[in-house]
Amino acid sequence: MLNSEVNKVSIKDELYPKLLASIPNPPEPLYSLGDFKPAIFEKTLAVVGSRSMTMYGEWVVNNIVAQVAQAGITIVSGFMYGVDALAHKVALGAGGTTVAVMAGGVDYIFPANQEDLYWEIAEKGMVVSEFHKPDFGGKWMFAIRNRIVAGLSRGVLVVEAAERSGSLITADYAKQYNRQIFTVPGNLNSPNSAGTLKLLKSGAKLVTCAEDILSGYFGGSDNYRASCGRAVNKRLKLGVDDALTNKVVNLLNRGALSVDQLATKVQSEPAKVLQVITTLTLAGHLTEKGGKYHVV
Repeated sequence: MLNSEVNKVSIKDELYPKLLASIPNPPEPLYSLGDFKPAIFEKTLAVVGSRSMTMYGEWVVNNIVAQVAQAGITIVSGFMYGVDALAHKVALGAGGTTVAVMAGGVDYIFPANQEDLYWEIAEKGMVVSEFHKPDFGGKWMFAIRNRIVAGLSRGVLVVEAAERSGSLITADYAKQYNRQIFTVPGNLNSPNSAGTLKLLKSGAKLVTCAEDILSGYFGGSDNYRASCGRAVNKRLKLGVDDALTNKVVNLLNRGALSVDQLATKVQSEPAKVLQVITTLTLAGHLTEKGGKYHVV
């Protein structure tokens, strides 16, 4: 049963996270919902990214972050919709732990429509904040919240970020705190890649699979090391004796497309392509988002 009382931990307390205590301006005190669980902070990775998450960002979180969480690394994020919220969900879904750092009061649920996720994190992981008063005082709280996300973590993975974004503020804090910054390669033509490409140019560690994060930095894992190449190169293989289906699959393995785009590329009627898409979707091979289909 979850203890729903707000708990306060002073920086002088042995329970206070050591990594967070090492930053120049640690929150004093640190509030949490329920009992304080110091073991959660032993191995931590912050995962941040765009609120306007693309299907590519969703894929990165569902695959790479899930494997990191399965390896016993606590996922720290800021509870906002988009990459933050999905990182929390994926960590819990993978049987791992997660910490949500709230921008407002520790018991002020924002965004309000993520209340179910809030209580699940509070029960299975931790919800923390430097504020006790149950409200949100303004956008300035996001920036100072980001320093806690970076301060609690041994490294920060930036999944997607625009040229000016809160994710880059978190990365900047991480750099100041001598934390490792990770990021994934992005589409040169996507606004959500401007920030991550900037980080790569400035020395962030390139990540294409979970082992890039786990190796050395978190002790590594033979299982993830063996699967590293396959994580990015995963392709849908059906082996069906149908030329149209194989053409559709080959195109979707390269990126998400709409029915009309597929029909143009395979030079077939949209109705026939839709029939193939429907069959693949019902079989669990494809999913749709924003009118485009991509491989699960």
